[in-house]
Amino acid sequence: MRIATLIILAAVALPASAEVYRWTDAKGVVHYTDKPPAADAKPVELPPLQTFSAGPAAAPSAPDTAAAPVPTHIAITEPTPAATIRDPEGNVSVVVDGAVDSGQGLIYLLDGKPQNAPPTPSSAYLITGVERGEHQISASLVDANGHELARAAAVTIFMMPSPVIRRRR
Repeated sequence: MRIATLIILAAVALPASAEVYRWTDAKGVVHYTDKPPAADAKPVELPPLQTFSAGPAAAPSAPDTAAAPVPTHIAITEPTPAATIRDPEGNVSVVVDGAVDSGQGLIYLLDGKPQNAPPTPSSAYLITGVERGEHQISASLVDANGHELARAAAVTIFMMPSPVIRRRR
């Protein structure tokens, strides 16, 4: 089996090193071939083959063992999914479950838009001025440079107007 493989590889390599001949027929058509068609055919000088070398692979950098472990999960615990909130001023209290380490902070999101700047280390936040309708609430844990480390799954809430109490006359 090994001998057959070597013979096949040698046969494939031989044509690559063979000469190339250029000749013109009686009609003026130029031809190229690896075998001289006539005694007067001359070999063609071809440019060297273009090759590429990837070079040595870069050594992987060692992981930074001094970095604090990043929490992989934060979650919204308040409000509960599909909660209907009735507040005349449009206030929604949000509570996040998950540890916030030193140098990290939370950004609270209403419909994907940040509600606080700069990030806060507090796991509770009051979003104000929420208009009536359906909304998505989430939170993002960020490092000191503002890079997102984790994001809580969005919770859908429904903001409804407070019931109006009418006096009877």
